[in-house]
Amino acid sequence: MQNQITSTSTTSHGVIVPTDEQIQDLINRGVYIIHDTDELVDLLKSGKQLHLKLGVDVTGPLIHLGHAVVQRKIRDFQELGHRLTLIIGDFTTIVGDHSDKTDMREDRTVEAIEADLQTYMEQFFKTVIPEMTIIRRNSEWLKPLNFNDVINLAKKFTVAQMIERENFKLRYEQGKPIRLSEFLYPLMQGYDSIALNNDIEFGGTDQLFNILAGRHLMSEFGMKPQIVFILKLLTGSDGRKMGKSLKNYIAVMATPDEMYFSLMSVVDELITQYMEYVTRIPLWQIKEYEERMKMGENPMIFKKIMAYEIVKFYHGEDLARKAAENFEKLVQNKDYKDVEDVVFIRKGDNIVDVVTVIAKCSRSEARRLILQSAVEIDGNVIKDTNFNVESGLIIKVGKKFINRINFV
Repeated sequence: MQNQITSTSTTSHGVIVPTDEQIQDLINRGVYIIHDTDELVDLLKSGKQLHLKLGVDVTGPLIHLGHAVVQRKIRDFQELGHRLTLIIGDFTTIVGDHSDKTDMREDRTVEAIEADLQTYMEQFFKTVIPEMTIIRRNSEWLKPLNFNDVINLAKKFTVAQMIERENFKLRYEQGKPIRLSEFLYPLMQGYDSIALNNDIEFGGTDQLFNILAGRHLMSEFGMKPQIVFILKLLTGSDGRKMGKSLKNYIAVMATPDEMYFSLMSVVDELITQYMEYVTRIPLWQIKEYEERMKMGENPMIFKKIMAYEIVKFYHGEDLARKAAENFEKLVQNKDYKDVEDVVFIRKGDNIVDVVTVIAKCSRSEARRLILQSAVEIDGNVIKDTNFNVESGLIIKVGKKFINRINFV
């Protein structure tokens, strides 16, 4: 893990008062918008311990670096001594958030939410400091509300406000159905802020409407409105929006080699974005790297710096250094003689069977990888989906998976 932020002043509550330079990094690095910046700066300089809020709906078991952009920013605040309440949306998940969808979400059961939650917390605390985090479930305060309470909340918003939301507007114009329950989601997330009376709520750009709803409701209830802190979304490694369905994500639980090799496959145009959003390389240094690439320096130099810094945060310096060495040896120099990772397959299996095992994908996805020249055998690209493999060969799938084949 990277070193904690240091400063010139610490309050009796253990809160570090950041320098002006640190404040500028907090309010600019990866930030889309803050409501309101001046108030936040005053609070940071006051030495008060701030109450941070992050709400998550557990819609799957996986956390990737796209999610970690918000979590790294929260960690920056935690390292200054501020505390986080993580709200598990066990109640809101049942309704379903529609912030980033252009079709209706599938309903989720309580059992599915609980199953995913088991692995979710381990991943979350790879980035966020557990000792500075309290976990709550919003069913605590949402489930006891009666119908009259819901009506009173609904009075705080108009249908016009809801339908102007980009994804709802698009669906309405396309004639796609919109459930009335989906309009209730911002009210529910907003009410989370009423229950917590937090100082700041964090989220990505897809959460802006919901978090502003919380700020609006707090004002309506006579409370001091929360500061809205919105981070930009990280682009996937291939230049498209990061998502599990596109398989262009990098999981926070990836091994050092998997993480480093995946980061080295990030398109060159995204190097400085990943540096800004996911590392804590100084912004001035990132700007210098950007200028040097524009002047013609090899982007590989800076991509290696980016990958090393991210792997170091999640796995430590020794494993990050080892991953960098493995990449140079296996990918750049194609030196496979010491490959220890072995994939065991049945004699007679072909290349498609092997790729499905290594990449943990479907047969159709395996065929796609082969046809797109993403599979090599002993350094040679294989595009024949009927290719028969032999024991002892080295197979490489993309830049993440390099294995020696053995028959069982």
